[in-house]
Amino acid sequence: MKGMILAAGLGTRLRPLSYELPKPIVPVLGRPLCSYNMEFLSRSGVKAFVMNLHRQPKLIQQRVAGWAGRKLPVDYTAGDFLKEGTFVTANSDTVVRFPFASALAFHREKRALATLVLFPDPDRRYTPVRIDEEGRIAGFGAAAGGSRSGFYTGFQIVEPDLLREIPPGPSCIVRETYRRLAAGGAPLFGFLSSGTFREFGSPSDYLRETLALLSENPGGKAGRSPGPSEFAIDPPVFVSPRAKIAAGARIGPEAVIEEGAVVKEGASVTRAILWPEAVLGQGQEIRQAILTPRRRIDIS
Repeated sequence: MKGMILAAGLGTRLRPLSYELPKPIVPVLGRPLCSYNMEFLSRSGVKAFVMNLHRQPKLIQQRVAGWAGRKLPVDYTAGDFLKEGTFVTANSDTVVRFPFASALAFHREKRALATLVLFPDPDRRYTPVRIDEEGRIAGFGAAAGGSRSGFYTGFQIVEPDLLREIPPGPSCIVRETYRRLAAGGAPLFGFLSSGTFREFGSPSDYLRETLALLSENPGGKAGRSPGPSEFAIDPPVFVSPRAKIAAGARIGPEAVIEEGAVVKEGASVTRAILWPEAVLGQGQEIRQAILTPRRRIDIS
């Protein structure tokens, strides 16, 4: 099976961070954000990927290649890539985990044209996708029919025949394709499941979800351990082996120091992220914030 990673968005909600890096490759614990969904799909049986790119495509290719190496084939021109059998798509700005094998079995059992992976939404944060008792999509939005609903995670399992239904040019697949097909009775299904869904849409989302991933390991994670006369660590933290931490610095709890970042003597990092090449000056403190080489973003 093949996978498509949707990475052509402008990342407007993530600004000003996305002025510096495209959203798919913002750093998350030492690796590009898009790599998490790629790794999940790879472990689920996806053997090759294609990415659709728009902004700074060469930089995205460089960062993805640096992470994937030779272990994951990644292409950037769809061509006939998606016409050879069932494939799966995923967004590049989330971290999602769910029982993929069950979703695939459901898709095949229903002989679906497309199966959208849905999660419950008790807080009603997202547009609901309504489904009937068999899982067939009845419509989109609160006013649609159907007996159950969930929100669309961005993961979908798709047959190549769907490609003929998508209008040429830029479009929203839900608005311009799925609404029409659902109204016409096409075999569109929703697999209502549960699992992990982390969205990195805004700077506050980015800080919160990165620290949540960090805390999934109760002992914290560190790229290197300090010596007896070096800096102090209070887990959970992530410290890149290529970060520069001066003696007397205090790191953590909930601190992420990415590759090439510099924390000078006596500085303190708590519940914060330092991007690659960011510099925290001597004696300075940062808390509930993101520091990049160009700016500091405080999160209220």
